[in-house]
Amino acid sequence: MESFNNCTPADWETNFESKLTVESLLPYKEYTGPIEKSGNDQRQYRLIRLPNNLTALCVQDVDAKEAATSLSVNVGSGANPVELQGLAHFLEHMLFLGTEKYPKEGEYDAYLSKNSGKCNAYTSFIETNYYFAVENGALEGALDRFAQFFISPLFNADCVDRELKAVDSEYKGNLQSDARRIYQLVARTANSAHPFSRFPTGNIGTLKGAAEELGLDLREELIKFYHKYYSADIMRLVVVGNHSLDVLSEWATSKFSDIKSKGNTRPVIDGHPLDKVVLGKMVYYKTVCEKYELKLQFALPGLRSIYGTKPFDYINTLLSHREPGSIYSVLRNNGWATAISAHSSGVYYDGFGTYDINVTATPEGLENYEAIVSIIFGYINMLVESGPQEWYYQELALVSKAEFDFKDKEDTETYARTLSSGGHNQYVPPHQVLSHSALHTGFKADLITKGLRYLNPGNYRLFIGAQEHKAVECKLEEKYYNILHHVADMPSHMTSDVKCNRNIAKMLHLPGRNKFLPENLSVTKPATPVDTPALEPVLLRKNDKFEVWFKQDDQFFTPHGHIGLTISSEYVDNSPVNHLLSTLLCNLVLVELQEQLFSALKANNNFSIAHGKGSIDVDMHGFSSGLPLLLTTILQKLKTFEVDTQQFSIYLAKLERTLQSKRHDNPRQCLYKQLDAVNMVPAFDQDMLEEALKNVTLEGLKAHIGLLFSKAYVKMLVSGNYTQEVALDASNQVLDILQLQPVPRSLVNTHRTLNIESGYYIQNVPISDQKCLNSAVVCVFYCGSVDDTQDAVTLRVLKHLVHSACFAQLRTSEQLGYGVGARFDYNKSGREMFMIVLEGESNPAYTTKRINEFIRKYRQKLQELTAEEFESSVQSLISLKQEKLKSIDDEFSRLWTHIKSDKYKFDALNKDVEHLKQLSKDDLLAFWDKYVNNDTAKGYTRLDMQMWSTKIWQPTAEEFEMYPSTVLSLYGSLRSEGHTGLSIADVQSFVSSADASSSIELLLAELNELYVTKQAPSVSNETAEALDTIDAEVEAPGIVLESSSKIATALQMAISSVNETPKFATLNKTNFANIDMKQSPEGIWLINDYTQFKSTQALNGLQIPLRKFVPVITEPVLTEVSQPSVTTDNTPQPSTGKSADAPRPFNTAYGMLAGRLGLWRQAWKKHNQPAATSSSK
Repeated sequence: MESFNNCTPADWETNFESKLTVESLLPYKEYTGPIEKSGNDQRQYRLIRLPNNLTALCVQDVDAKEAATSLSVNVGSGANPVELQGLAHFLEHMLFLGTEKYPKEGEYDAYLSKNSGKCNAYTSFIETNYYFAVENGALEGALDRFAQFFISPLFNADCVDRELKAVDSEYKGNLQSDARRIYQLVARTANSAHPFSRFPTGNIGTLKGAAEELGLDLREELIKFYHKYYSADIMRLVVVGNHSLDVLSEWATSKFSDIKSKGNTRPVIDGHPLDKVVLGKMVYYKTVCEKYELKLQFALPGLRSIYGTKPFDYINTLLSHREPGSIYSVLRNNGWATAISAHSSGVYYDGFGTYDINVTATPEGLENYEAIVSIIFGYINMLVESGPQEWYYQELALVSKAEFDFKDKEDTETYARTLSSGGHNQYVPPHQVLSHSALHTGFKADLITKGLRYLNPGNYRLFIGAQEHKAVECKLEEKYYNILHHVADMPSHMTSDVKCNRNIAKMLHLPGRNKFLPENLSVTKPATPVDTPALEPVLLRKNDKFEVWFKQDDQFFTPHGHIGLTISSEYVDNSPVNHLLSTLLCNLVLVELQEQLFSALKANNNFSIAHGKGSIDVDMHGFSSGLPLLLTTILQKLKTFEVDTQQFSIYLAKLERTLQSKRHDNPRQCLYKQLDAVNMVPAFDQDMLEEALKNVTLEGLKAHIGLLFSKAYVKMLVSGNYTQEVALDASNQVLDILQLQPVPRSLVNTHRTLNIESGYYIQNVPISDQKCLNSAVVCVFYCGSVDDTQDAVTLRVLKHLVHSACFAQLRTSEQLGYGVGARFDYNKSGREMFMIVLEGESNPAYTTKRINEFIRKYRQKLQELTAEEFESSVQSLISLKQEKLKSIDDEFSRLWTHIKSDKYKFDALNKDVEHLKQLSKDDLLAFWDKYVNNDTAKGYTRLDMQMWSTKIWQPTAEEFEMYPSTVLSLYGSLRSEGHTGLSIADVQSFVSSADASSSIELLLAELNELYVTKQAPSVSNETAEALDTIDAEVEAPGIVLESSSKIATALQMAISSVNETPKFATLNKTNFANIDMKQSPEGIWLINDYTQFKSTQALNGLQIPLRKFVPVITEPVLTEVSQPSVTTDNTPQPSTGKSADAPRPFNTAYGMLAGRLGLWRQAWKKHNQPAATSSSK
């Protein structure tokens, strides 16, 4: 295909001067020309080329508490051999497992974890990117270990099979992901001779299976691939830290110069994935979730050379804009679509490109797909006939220039990864290494016209996705994701002169001028300069319906702002129906606003309306000059929203599809949702919401809108480039629009957490997705109060320490699954939660026992923790907490979290640091023994959530009650490996009678003998003589296992626990058997109906503010009578906390009078209430 223009690669020789590192006098070349960067960017840069031709960018950020490094290799899945698909991805995995200099497996991960670091990698079509983040003091050691990946990896033979399982687990975890499936189908239906058509992830079959079939040694093929492609010449390194540029250059040169230079080894890819055979095809495919999708995919040449003029930015925004006259507006008004997007592959691919127009259709829209296609081409024709509009391009350029000039900092890891990945475009000159992806270099009408001409009916293929298709039968099955599809030729009227309906064509037109352009970029600074930025905002006003906080920017000085509102109402979530109505309202309002205010989004003034916990949350951020208009527009729409009947029906159906699609979430996502359902009140699970959806009506939504604002309490934070006067004016606008009425705080803080009684509980939940292969487990240990700073910081240090060890043992060593790790969580009231999470194919009973074993042994590791390791972990956490904020948005997020929590703990980070400095290793052990160690924790409280794949055996409640968990684990392991000849009673009998002193090999042999016996044919005495004639070869197969197998491990655990006492039986005083809960032999309670279980537990009280704040403006507070806390079934429940309403000091006579008036009203209301309802205190 003809290229876009015949540019030559950029000059990377001029202005590169020979230099020596300061300390070691090592040679390198440094770019001495200017580097174009944002005026708001205070970092220092040095672009260098090492003697081996590796290009490195050193970035000094003196404010960074965390350093980061990324190395991108310009080879990815596009280089996979046809016979070993997924090899590039497998190589990515194997590089982490030991080098000649650091041979110990897991040493790299352990070093990073010890220094509050993390690492990861990804493989795409054109690159493999490796990256890490670590505290600055550990950067040199991390670089030394990291560089060895590319110098002397070991590719240990004993790691090959184990890491193959990790790759396979990653693949299987995505089998039900519609996004991953359509990506694979797009590839699989492309030109079969092109590398784009291959399977990028790989699995055991395409790697180990294929190698064995061909008589190849997979490890040898992996090493060949590495030596062929991994050359310094195609690597781009970025190192970010607070060290000087001289030091960073020293480390980059000394650590990475030994990587071999093999010349330009980047694979040469000929041809185009969308050739003439592929274009003009229609591909119908079946989706996992109920959805209706259209994708028009066009063939483009490579676009790397036009990175600067960005003609497709112009085309993208016009094809996907939402204002009147747009494709989206016409489709939406016809009830045919709910979203549209358009994008090119940009400068991603080298030598070819693609352009995708994606339509999220309605069922009716999918039936009218030809009309949708004709409207799209009608709009493209209109753009061609109108010609490129320079004013529109300049609007885009103005916004991107303003964004670049006042660019916020990213976190160091993201920044390093983005820069290294973007460093492979050979047309980008050295001075644009930072700016090339952001800035528009000039309007080129001919390039825009040329780009539009590629978007013609003879140069595309069409994908049509739905769960079911009426017009065709999908019989073809994609090889790796089993996607049922059908391929047909498009009719001629869709591939030549596509005609758009004349009346519709008249509706299509260009958008108008953008009134949200950031033309006023002045910055308002505090009247008095500040040496240290303020930690907390100012409370401007507070009464019984509204509180307003303000934080003027005093450290970033950019023309940005951020405004947030949370509108809390008892009606948001007080029933499953109202929960759905609140979600539906947010969706409908947001859709209308996105059409009305698309020009604001285009000007990078972003906004959202979301359903929070008991609230409607409004958020807007961007250039400060445009946000006040956004605020009033959004609130007016929200308060006076009129529901369109057609749109209600469309988005109600979409909400139903969204609920159904959640049944196909991956097991870990399902775990966290179910955990919320158990811990929170109110909380509604999937079944409740699907049932409630039947009662959602148009009339109900109209009534709901009125109720929401009849009793609502609003919190607001205005931050950024504003004065106090502007913030007060904004708050007046909110009051004028919403017309709020006083409301008791107890009615708007409706979300509470359970105070779960001491004990060990398990909930077993079958995964809804019948095709999901993975299961998942989360073990939750309930710890101290969220207000206990000492416990909170101790938990965070422990999480850092445990995560790496947990990953190394359960994921790397035992290969129990791909998603493994430790984490913590908390709600704004209640207790901190320490969690270990694991997703994989292992049965959850076995997984849980392995987690228990890890927990049991980890205490010894804590005891053996050296003083240096402990101090390093603590200091790393201190450094992260002391890191400077990067932007106004960062500051807003931190303040808003404290405001929404009702704690107003703005000095939390400083308090955390104070406690961390006093922390000792004994504190870690004490915490472990108090909450995690079941042998010592007096109030041991634990909940295991287990999501079971329907592909494996799951114990019944009766089996859970009858058999120890170790027997369930062993039996499940046998079943998982296809050994179904023994009953669970057989396994229990064998375990009970086995000699615990026997070796595992002997025990396995005895188990094998039992298996053979149970499988032997049963005959009568009369035919005993006939046994002599039975062929000796016809025998029941035994269990052929090694002592390293999961079955062997499960057997060992079962034998060793035979004589254990039921240690958990005495933890609770409640007999949950009366609500049909079963108790295991160990004393673990199985939660059968979690709603009944929740009804037996106390609720944690509402949050009490930790400080009193006096507002700038004093207003009368007419306090209403507080109401008793209730559960979702309106049954009064005792509150375990105190009221959140602390008396506010009044500093004027008027305030005192208003306060007395409020008390008088309380007394009067109480006096006149009927006796049956006068339960308030």
